[in-house]
Amino acid sequence: MKDLESDIVELETIRETTGDRGYIEILKEKKMALANLLDVKVQGALVRSRFLNTNEMDAPTSFFFGLEKNNGQRQVIHSLLSGTGQEITEPSQIRRRAVSFYSTLYTSEYEEGETLSKGFCNGLPKVSEEANSQLEGPLTIQELQTALQVMQGRRAPGIDGLSVEFNRAYWDVLSNDLLDVFNESLASGSMPVSCRRAVITLLPKKGNLQDIKDC
Repeated sequence: MKDLESDIVELETIRETTGDRGYIEILKEKKMALANLLDVKVQGALVRSRFLNTNEMDAPTSFFFGLEKNNGQRQVIHSLLSGTGQEITEPSQIRRRAVSFYSTLYTSEYEEGETLSKGFCNGLPKVSEEANSQLEGPLTIQELQTALQVMQGRRAPGIDGLSVEFNRAYWDVLSNDLLDVFNESLASGSMPVSCRRAVITLLPKKGNLQDIKDC
């Protein structure tokens, strides 16, 4: 992008100083290429910043990139209190504190046992062999598209921040690759690491926001 900007400035200078109109077409092509790059960059920022009123955008400006940056900063925990009440600001210490707190908070009280599992499964209805064969068969494009259409909008199913609307809009481009990914996952019994990760945004409560219990 910087090379294009430099070329445009140079061509503008040549045209103004020499009056040579032979550079006009080249200049137009360079400006069009730069506009396309800016549009792609802005669309990415819009998706990540969750800016919905794209019709209000007259031209790529720093506002949208600032909006994306500000949204990201608001979702960052800059400091926490340790278990002993000491302020911690190092990202690694903040992560350890959060992991420790939520691991304890969400520890399951369920104790797995073979007898309990068998007792729970007794009497449950079973699918037929034909239905089981269909359920275990490869996924189809139509199945993926149906699932996508019933998903709630304005949500990003992955950590890349790409929304449901994005996947719907570019379904013709993405569908075959997604089908390969999900069928490979079905065959291997495991989703890709990126699909097994989640980002949870904590909603601040009233009180001391350095205390993780109030996050």
